Amino acid sequence: MADILVDSTLFEDFRSGDSGARDVIDTILDGEVTAAISPLTVFHLWNEPDMERRTEITYSSILSFLEEAPFTIAASKQAGLWIASAHADERGRLVYFAMVAATAKERGEVICTRNSKQFENFYDGFTAY
Repeated sequence: MADILVDSTLFEDFRSGDSGARDVIDTILDGEVTAAISPLTVFHLWNEPDMERRTEITYSSILSFLEEAPFTIAASKQAGLWIASAHADERGRLVYFAMVAATAKERGEVICTRNSKQFENFYDGFTAY
């Protein structure tokens, strides 16, 4: 297991030049912190219609330093329970967050995000940068 599980905001903020995101990426690249990423987050990043080749190469390079955190059956059950208890009109918007939170909870990892409000409905193990 890794120290942190990163979400898509870290990559998006890194791409836009955010210093906090850059600091987190630097600690990962320097080996000071171990990090994991869900394939769901990779899917979320790669389905952006405006992704340029340069961004894809940068993201791919960062991914080589991250451990894969698969979305398991147990995490699927937990995320499903969380979504079932959410308001019907918010379920679709919250699915990604519930799935990533369930993955982090199962693995005992802290979610590294600036979007903590979306995760706090499901899991209290997060840190903002």
